[in-house]
Amino acid sequence: MNVTRVAIGMSAAAGVVAALGVMAVPAGAHARSHHRAFVVVASHLNNPRGLSRTRGGQLYLAEAGSGGKVCVSGGEEGKTCVGLTGSFDVISKGGVRRIVAGLISASGPGGVAAEGPASVSRRTADGTFFGLFGLNSHAVPPPGAIPGILRQRALAQLGREWLVRPGGPVRSVSDVGDQDWTWTSRHKNLAPHDFPDANPNAVLSSLGHRYVADAGANILVGVRRGGRAKVLAFFSVPAHHQSDAVPTCVARGPDGALYVGELLGGFYTPGHAPRVWARGLTAVQGCGFGSGGAFYATEFQTGGLGAKSPAGDVVRIGRGGHRTHLGVGRLFFPSGFAAGPDGSIYVSNCSIAPATGLGPHLCAKGGQIVRLG
Repeated sequence: MNVTRVAIGMSAAAGVVAALGVMAVPAGAHARSHHRAFVVVASHLNNPRGLSRTRGGQLYLAEAGSGGKVCVSGGEEGKTCVGLTGSFDVISKGGVRRIVAGLISASGPGGVAAEGPASVSRRTADGTFFGLFGLNSHAVPPPGAIPGILRQRALAQLGREWLVRPGGPVRSVSDVGDQDWTWTSRHKNLAPHDFPDANPNAVLSSLGHRYVADAGANILVGVRRGGRAKVLAFFSVPAHHQSDAVPTCVARGPDGALYVGELLGGFYTPGHAPRVWARGLTAVQGCGFGSGGAFYATEFQTGGLGAKSPAGDVVRIGRGGHRTHLGVGRLFFPSGFAAGPDGSIYVSNCSIAPATGLGPHLCAKGGQIVRLG
Protein backbone atom coordinates (compact mmCIF):
# COMPACT_ATOMS: atom_id res chain seq x y z
CA MET A 1 0.00 0.00 0.00
CA ASN A 2 1.22 3.52 -0.72
CA VAL A 3 2.48 5.45 2.28
CA THR A 4 -0.21 7.87 3.42
CA ARG A 5 1.26 11.20 4.35
CA VAL A 6 -0.85 13.42 6.56
CA ALA A 7 -1.28 17.17 6.29
CA ILE A 8 -2.44 18.03 9.78
CA GLY A 9 -4.67 20.95 10.70
CA MET A 10 -4.46 21.91 14.36
CA SER A 11 -5.98 24.63 16.48
CA ALA A 12 -4.37 28.05 16.20
CA ALA A 13 -2.97 27.78 19.72
CA ALA A 14 -1.38 24.38 19.19
CA GLY A 15 -0.26 24.74 15.57
CA VAL A 16 3.45 24.78 14.75
CA VAL A 17 5.31 24.89 11.45
CA ALA A 18 7.04 21.53 11.34
CA ALA A 19 6.94 18.32 9.38
CA LEU A 20 8.10 14.72 9.41
CA GLY A 21 8.31 12.11 6.69
CA VAL A 22 10.04 11.23 3.46
CA MET A 23 8.91 14.35 1.61
CA ALA A 24 8.84 16.61 4.64
CA VAL A 25 8.18 20.33 4.27
CA PRO A 26 11.12 22.31 5.71
CA ALA A 27 10.25 23.53 9.18
CA GLY A 28 11.67 26.97 8.44
CA ALA A 29 9.63 27.60 5.29
CA HIS A 30 8.26 31.14 5.24
CA ALA A 31 4.67 32.08 4.58
CA ARG A 32 3.27 35.17 2.90
CA SER A 33 -0.08 36.46 1.72
CA HIS A 34 -0.83 36.79 -1.96
CA HIS A 35 -3.99 38.27 -3.46
CA ARG A 36 -5.17 36.53 -6.59
CA ALA A 37 -8.09 37.47 -8.76
CA PHE A 38 -11.29 36.57 -6.90
CA VAL A 39 -14.23 35.60 -9.12
CA VAL A 40 -17.59 34.25 -7.92
CA VAL A 41 -18.62 31.62 -10.48
CA ALA A 42 -21.76 30.47 -8.65
CA SER A 43 -23.78 31.81 -5.71
CA HIS A 44 -27.04 31.26 -3.79
CA LEU A 45 -26.04 27.64 -3.21
CA ASN A 46 -27.18 25.47 -0.30
CA ASN A 47 -24.20 24.41 1.81
CA PRO A 48 -21.74 23.77 -1.08
CA ARG A 49 -19.11 21.20 -0.13
CA GLY A 50 -16.93 18.90 -2.25
CA LEU A 51 -15.70 19.87 -5.73
CA SER A 52 -14.16 17.95 -8.63
CA ARG A 53 -13.26 19.01 -12.18
CA THR A 54 -15.02 17.31 -15.10
CA ARG A 55 -13.25 16.07 -18.21
CA GLY A 56 -14.36 19.22 -20.01
CA GLY A 57 -13.05 21.55 -17.34
CA GLN A 58 -16.40 22.16 -15.65
CA LEU A 59 -17.02 21.41 -11.99
CA TYR A 60 -18.98 18.74 -10.18
CA LEU A 61 -20.35 19.87 -6.81
CA ALA A 62 -22.02 18.31 -3.79
CA GLU A 63 -24.64 20.58 -2.19
CA ALA A 64 -25.58 19.38 1.29
CA GLY A 65 -28.93 21.17 0.99
CA SER A 66 -30.77 23.32 3.51
CA GLY A 67 -32.60 20.74 5.62
CA GLY A 68 -36.36 20.95 5.54
CA LYS A 69 -39.55 21.77 7.42
CA VAL A 70 -39.85 18.53 9.39
CA CYS A 71 -37.95 19.02 12.66
CA VAL A 72 -37.13 16.60 15.48
CA SER A 73 -35.36 17.09 18.78
CA GLY A 74 -31.59 16.68 18.81
CA GLY A 75 -28.56 18.12 17.10
CA GLU A 76 -26.19 20.93 18.01
CA GLU A 77 -28.92 23.58 17.79
CA GLY A 78 -31.48 21.54 19.73
CA LYS A 79 -33.49 20.64 16.63
CA THR A 80 -32.69 18.85 13.39
CA CYS A 81 -34.81 19.70 10.38
CA VAL A 82 -34.99 17.17 7.55
CA GLY A 83 -35.92 17.61 3.90
CA LEU A 84 -35.06 16.71 0.33
CA THR A 85 -32.98 19.76 -0.61
CA GLY A 86 -29.56 18.19 -1.31
CA SER A 87 -28.15 17.71 -4.81
CA PHE A 88 -25.21 16.76 -7.00
CA ASP A 89 -24.52 19.48 -9.57
CA VAL A 90 -22.41 20.47 -12.54
CA ILE A 91 -21.18 24.06 -12.88
CA SER A 92 -20.34 25.52 -16.27
CA LYS A 93 -20.31 28.92 -17.94
CA GLY A 94 -24.04 28.50 -18.33
CA GLY A 95 -24.57 28.32 -14.57
CA VAL A 96 -25.48 25.56 -12.12
CA ARG A 97 -27.37 22.47 -13.25
CA ARG A 98 -28.67 19.98 -10.68
CA ILE A 99 -27.82 16.54 -12.03
CA VAL A 100 -29.54 14.72 -9.17
CA ALA A 101 -31.86 16.77 -6.94
CA GLY A 102 -34.26 16.00 -4.10
CA LEU A 103 -31.60 14.31 -1.98
CA ILE A 104 -31.69 13.93 1.79
CA SER A 105 -30.57 16.89 3.87
CA ALA A 106 -30.59 17.59 7.61
CA SER A 107 -29.71 20.83 9.37
CA GLY A 108 -30.56 23.06 12.26
CA PRO A 109 -33.46 25.50 11.82
CA GLY A 110 -32.63 27.93 9.04
CA GLY A 111 -30.67 25.50 6.90
CA VAL A 112 -27.24 26.28 8.36
CA ALA A 113 -24.46 23.64 8.42
CA ALA A 114 -26.48 20.91 6.74
CA GLU A 115 -25.53 17.25 6.41
CA GLY A 116 -26.27 15.40 3.19
CA PRO A 117 -24.31 15.13 -0.06
CA ALA A 118 -20.72 15.77 1.02
CA SER A 119 -18.21 15.06 -1.72
CA VAL A 120 -17.69 14.25 -5.40
CA SER A 121 -14.81 12.78 -7.39
CA ARG A 122 -14.66 12.34 -11.16
CA ARG A 123 -13.88 8.91 -12.51
CA THR A 124 -11.14 9.34 -15.10
CA ALA A 125 -12.37 6.66 -17.51
CA ASP A 126 -15.58 8.44 -18.51
CA GLY A 127 -17.88 11.29 -17.59
CA THR A 128 -19.27 9.60 -14.49
CA PHE A 129 -18.39 10.61 -10.95
CA PHE A 130 -18.68 9.24 -7.45
CA GLY A 131 -20.93 11.11 -5.04
CA LEU A 132 -20.68 10.66 -1.28
CA PHE A 133 -23.24 11.27 1.48
CA GLY A 134 -22.30 12.06 5.07
CA LEU A 135 -23.39 10.31 8.28
CA ASN A 136 -24.79 6.75 8.29
CA SER A 137 -28.12 4.94 8.60
CA HIS A 138 -27.77 4.74 12.40
CA ALA A 139 -28.30 8.52 12.52
CA VAL A 140 -31.83 8.15 11.07
CA PRO A 141 -34.66 8.79 13.56
CA PRO A 142 -36.82 5.78 14.55
CA PRO A 143 -40.05 4.95 12.71
CA GLY A 144 -42.76 7.54 13.31
CA ALA A 145 -40.38 10.39 14.15
CA ILE A 146 -40.37 11.75 10.59
CA PRO A 147 -42.59 11.05 7.57
CA GLY A 148 -42.02 7.68 5.97
CA ILE A 149 -40.70 9.02 2.66
CA LEU A 150 -38.03 11.08 4.44
CA ARG A 151 -36.99 8.12 6.56
CA GLN A 152 -36.79 5.85 3.52
CA ARG A 153 -34.63 8.37 1.64
CA ALA A 154 -32.39 8.86 4.67
CA LEU A 155 -31.87 5.11 5.11
CA ALA A 156 -31.14 4.71 1.39
CA GLN A 157 -28.72 7.64 1.12
CA LEU A 158 -26.90 8.62 4.32
CA GLY A 159 -23.39 7.18 4.40
CA ARG A 160 -23.68 5.90 0.84
CA GLU A 161 -21.36 6.22 -2.11
CA TRP A 162 -23.08 6.61 -5.47
CA LEU A 163 -21.90 6.31 -9.04
CA VAL A 164 -23.56 9.13 -10.98
CA ARG A 165 -23.80 9.39 -14.76
CA PRO A 166 -24.88 12.89 -15.83
CA GLY A 167 -28.05 12.52 -17.86
CA GLY A 168 -28.28 8.85 -16.94
CA PRO A 169 -28.97 6.57 -13.99
CA VAL A 170 -27.42 6.69 -10.52
CA ARG A 171 -26.34 3.60 -8.64
CA SER A 172 -25.43 2.99 -5.01
CA VAL A 173 -22.03 1.28 -4.99
CA SER A 174 -21.22 1.13 -1.26
CA ASP A 175 -22.75 1.65 2.18
CA VAL A 176 -19.34 2.82 3.39
CA GLY A 177 -20.79 4.88 6.26
CA ASP A 178 -22.52 1.86 7.79
CA GLN A 179 -19.41 -0.28 7.34
CA ASP A 180 -17.31 2.37 9.07
CA TRP A 181 -19.86 2.59 11.90
CA THR A 182 -19.67 -1.19 12.35
CA TRP A 183 -15.86 -1.04 12.41
CA THR A 184 -15.91 1.59 15.16
CA SER A 185 -18.43 -0.44 17.16
CA ARG A 186 -15.87 -3.27 17.17
CA HIS A 187 -13.02 -0.94 18.11
CA LYS A 188 -14.61 1.19 20.82
CA ASN A 189 -11.39 0.99 22.81
CA LEU A 190 -9.78 3.37 20.30
CA ALA A 191 -12.22 6.16 21.22
CA PRO A 192 -14.42 5.06 24.14
CA HIS A 193 -16.24 8.39 24.37
CA ASP A 194 -16.93 8.78 20.64
CA PHE A 195 -17.37 5.35 19.09
CA PRO A 196 -19.43 3.99 17.42
CA ASP A 197 -19.50 6.82 14.90
CA ALA A 198 -19.14 7.41 11.17
CA ASN A 199 -19.38 10.47 8.95
CA PRO A 200 -17.82 10.00 5.49
CA ASN A 201 -16.57 13.40 4.34
CA ALA A 202 -14.49 12.98 1.19
CA VAL A 203 -14.24 10.53 -1.71
CA LEU A 204 -11.31 10.21 -4.11
CA SER A 205 -11.25 8.22 -7.34
CA SER A 206 -7.64 7.75 -8.44
CA LEU A 207 -5.73 5.26 -10.57
CA GLY A 208 -8.66 2.86 -10.63
CA HIS A 209 -9.11 2.89 -6.85
CA ARG A 210 -11.54 4.66 -4.52
CA TYR A 211 -10.80 6.09 -1.10
CA VAL A 212 -13.02 7.65 1.57
CA ALA A 213 -11.90 9.82 4.48
CA ASP A 214 -14.31 9.39 7.39
CA ALA A 215 -14.39 12.34 9.81
CA GLY A 216 -16.47 10.48 12.39
CA ALA A 217 -14.66 7.14 12.40
CA ASN A 218 -11.22 8.78 12.05
CA ILE A 219 -10.20 6.36 9.33
CA LEU A 220 -9.19 6.24 5.68
CA VAL A 221 -10.76 3.35 3.81
CA GLY A 222 -10.33 1.87 0.37
CA VAL A 223 -13.62 0.93 -1.27
CA ARG A 224 -13.20 -2.25 -3.26
CA ARG A 225 -15.29 -3.83 -5.98
CA GLY A 226 -18.62 -4.89 -4.61
CA GLY A 227 -18.57 -1.94 -2.20
CA ARG A 228 -16.56 -3.52 0.60
CA ALA A 229 -14.65 -0.94 2.66
CA LYS A 230 -11.19 -1.87 3.90
CA VAL A 231 -9.60 0.25 6.64
CA LEU A 232 -6.21 1.53 5.46
CA ALA A 233 -5.37 3.80 8.38
CA PHE A 234 -6.74 4.94 11.73
CA PHE A 235 -5.91 8.50 12.80
CA SER A 236 -5.44 8.58 16.55
CA VAL A 237 -4.68 11.26 19.12
CA PRO A 238 -2.74 11.10 22.38
CA ALA A 239 -4.46 10.55 25.69
CA HIS A 240 -6.23 13.56 27.23
CA HIS A 241 -6.26 15.44 23.92
CA GLN A 242 -9.11 17.92 23.49
CA SER A 243 -10.56 16.15 20.46
CA ASP A 244 -9.98 13.48 17.85
CA ALA A 245 -8.24 13.77 14.50
CA VAL A 246 -11.26 14.23 12.17
CA PRO A 247 -9.80 13.42 8.72
CA THR A 248 -11.70 15.51 6.19
CA CYS A 249 -10.02 15.20 2.78
CA VAL A 250 -7.79 12.92 0.73
CA ALA A 251 -5.69 13.66 -2.37
CA ARG A 252 -3.19 11.80 -4.54
CA GLY A 253 0.20 13.51 -4.62
CA PRO A 254 2.62 13.74 -7.55
CA ASP A 255 4.74 11.13 -5.77
CA GLY A 256 1.83 8.66 -5.87
CA ALA A 257 1.19 8.82 -2.13
CA LEU A 258 -2.13 9.67 -0.51
CA TYR A 259 -2.33 12.89 1.51
CA VAL A 260 -5.03 13.20 4.19
CA GLY A 261 -5.99 16.49 5.81
CA GLU A 262 -7.35 16.67 9.35
CA LEU A 263 -9.78 19.16 10.79
CA LEU A 264 -8.39 19.12 14.33
CA GLY A 265 -5.15 17.15 14.21
CA GLY A 266 -3.40 14.50 16.29
CA PHE A 267 -0.70 11.92 15.96
CA TYR A 268 -0.60 8.77 13.88
CA THR A 269 -0.82 5.40 15.57
CA PRO A 270 2.45 3.40 15.70
CA GLY A 271 2.34 0.52 13.29
CA HIS A 272 -0.03 2.21 10.87
CA ALA A 273 0.82 3.77 7.53
CA PRO A 274 0.43 7.54 7.98
CA ARG A 275 3.44 9.80 8.34
CA VAL A 276 3.07 13.42 9.37
CA TRP A 277 3.91 15.62 6.38
CA ALA A 278 2.90 19.16 7.40
CA ARG A 279 1.78 20.87 10.58
CA GLY A 280 0.67 24.38 11.39
CA LEU A 281 -2.51 24.38 9.33
CA THR A 282 -5.84 25.20 10.96
CA ALA A 283 -9.14 23.34 10.60
CA VAL A 284 -8.46 21.74 7.22
CA GLN A 285 -11.65 20.93 5.28
CA GLY A 286 -10.51 20.41 1.70
CA CYS A 287 -7.22 19.61 -0.01
CA GLY A 288 -5.62 18.73 -3.30
CA PHE A 289 -2.70 19.29 -5.65
CA GLY A 290 -2.45 21.93 -8.36
CA SER A 291 -0.13 22.82 -11.19
CA GLY A 292 3.54 22.34 -10.47
CA GLY A 293 2.83 19.82 -7.73
CA ALA A 294 1.89 22.39 -5.08
CA PHE A 295 -0.37 21.22 -2.25
CA TYR A 296 -3.42 23.29 -1.28
CA ALA A 297 -5.48 23.16 1.91
CA THR A 298 -8.65 25.07 2.69
CA GLU A 299 -8.78 26.30 6.28
CA PHE A 300 -12.37 26.44 7.55
CA GLN A 301 -11.57 28.99 10.27
CA THR A 302 -8.10 30.46 10.58
CA GLY A 303 -8.68 31.22 14.25
CA GLY A 304 -9.62 27.62 15.01
CA LEU A 305 -13.03 26.03 15.37
CA GLY A 306 -15.31 28.07 17.58
CA ALA A 307 -13.44 31.31 16.91
CA LYS A 308 -15.57 34.45 16.76
CA SER A 309 -14.17 35.30 13.34
CA PRO A 310 -15.62 33.39 10.36
CA ALA A 311 -12.51 34.09 8.28
CA GLY A 312 -11.04 31.19 6.32
CA ASP A 313 -8.13 30.76 3.95
CA VAL A 314 -6.44 28.63 1.31
CA VAL A 315 -2.82 27.74 2.01
CA ARG A 316 -0.51 26.78 -0.85
CA ILE A 317 2.52 24.67 0.08
CA GLY A 318 5.09 24.54 -2.71
CA ARG A 319 7.41 21.62 -3.27
CA GLY A 320 10.12 23.43 -1.38
CA GLY A 321 7.82 24.06 1.58
CA HIS A 322 7.13 27.74 0.93
CA ARG A 323 3.64 28.68 2.11
CA THR A 324 1.39 31.26 0.51
CA HIS A 325 -1.96 32.42 1.90
CA LEU A 326 -4.39 33.00 -0.96
CA GLY A 327 -7.78 33.75 0.54
CA VAL A 328 -7.14 36.02 3.52
CA GLY A 329 -10.02 38.44 4.06
CA ARG A 330 -12.08 37.02 1.20
CA LEU A 331 -13.06 33.50 2.26
CA PHE A 332 -15.49 32.57 5.01
CA PHE A 333 -16.02 28.96 6.16
CA PRO A 334 -14.44 27.53 2.95
CA SER A 335 -14.59 23.80 2.31
CA GLY A 336 -14.16 21.98 -1.02
CA PHE A 337 -11.14 22.41 -3.31
CA ALA A 338 -10.47 21.73 -7.00
CA ALA A 339 -7.47 22.68 -9.09
CA GLY A 340 -8.14 24.55 -12.33
CA PRO A 341 -5.98 25.23 -15.38
CA ASP A 342 -3.06 27.66 -15.44
CA GLY A 343 -2.64 27.67 -11.68
CA SER A 344 -6.20 28.77 -10.88
CA ILE A 345 -8.08 27.06 -8.05
CA TYR A 346 -11.74 26.69 -7.11
CA VAL A 347 -13.10 26.74 -3.56
CA SER A 348 -16.50 26.22 -1.93
CA ASN A 349 -16.99 29.46 -0.01
CA CYS A 350 -19.59 30.06 2.71
CA SER A 351 -19.90 26.28 2.80
CA ILE A 352 -22.26 26.19 5.79
CA ALA A 353 -24.66 28.79 4.39
CA PRO A 354 -28.04 28.09 2.79
CA ALA A 355 -28.93 29.92 -0.42
CA THR A 356 -30.43 32.76 1.64
CA GLY A 357 -27.12 33.42 3.40
CA LEU A 358 -26.08 33.77 7.02
CA GLY A 359 -27.17 37.38 7.42
CA PRO A 360 -26.94 40.78 5.73
CA HIS A 361 -23.23 41.11 6.47
CA LEU A 362 -22.00 37.52 6.16
CA CYS A 363 -22.41 35.29 3.13
CA ALA A 364 -25.43 37.36 2.09
CA LYS A 365 -25.54 35.61 -1.31
CA GLY A 366 -25.55 32.15 0.23
CA GLY A 367 -23.03 29.45 -0.55
CA GLN A 368 -20.59 30.21 -3.35
CA ILE A 369 -18.03 28.69 -5.66
CA VAL A 370 -15.14 31.08 -6.23
CA ARG A 371 -12.13 31.01 -8.49
CA LEU A 372 -8.79 32.30 -7.28
CA GLY A 373 -6.35 33.16 -10.06
